[in-house]
Amino acid sequence: MPEFTITLDALTGTVLIGEPDRLSRELRDQLTDFLGSGAELGCARPLKPLPPPSEFSAETAGKASLRVTGYYHHSLVEGPGRRTSVLVSGCNLACPGCWVPSLHPVEAGTPIPVDRLAEVLLDPAYERDGVSILGGEPFLQPDGLLGLVHALRARGCPHIVCYSGYTYEALLRRSVRQPVIAQVLDAIDMLIDGPYVAALADRAGPWTGSGNQRVIDLMATRRTGRVVLVDVHSSQHCP
Repeated sequence: MPEFTITLDALTGTVLIGEPDRLSRELRDQLTDFLGSGAELGCARPLKPLPPPSEFSAETAGKASLRVTGYYHHSLVEGPGRRTSVLVSGCNLACPGCWVPSLHPVEAGTPIPVDRLAEVLLDPAYERDGVSILGGEPFLQPDGLLGLVHALRARGCPHIVCYSGYTYEALLRRSVRQPVIAQVLDAIDMLIDGPYVAALADRAGPWTGSGNQRVIDLMATRRTGRVVLVDVHSSQHCP
């Protein structure tokens, strides 16, 4: 019998089954009889996330903003603990097999002032251990990304994860021309880096889509001067 992962969310009562297509039809039918019918998720995220909170207006023109397509709460697979996640628009990598090609166009989504975005991401009606920033490719909007990180910190967000299709080393090289990228890396807690590689999807970790991607502890990396990886199997909750 193939191995598969079942995640039970004790708070919401939902059950997440990883890679059900690898299971036999008989086993899938048995799980359906036991759990009821389910809904497909892309990269373990809702197919219909919450829409951006408001449209850009004349009153917010000139304020720091980030173009996003949506967000959602109660993620258990995009960083340690329970996360609120936001989907940032635009990606120039177009990894084959990407689950979210709708996020690739730079004009996708809506530009949202970072203060307003931080408010909805930190909605006190939802429990969370931190916020995860996904794409698309968040570092294509480094100024808005940094603005969001600062807005989240100003509101007490304890832990911020950022995903990137670029490696940490590539981001450091890009930061020579765009110093704001280095400022983002200095301001977040964790980076999950590298492109999605479909051939390595069967070696994905709890928070990654393929086996090449790394979970980097940026606090330890800054402290030691070398890349420090997170032991994801012993880091299910934030420190």
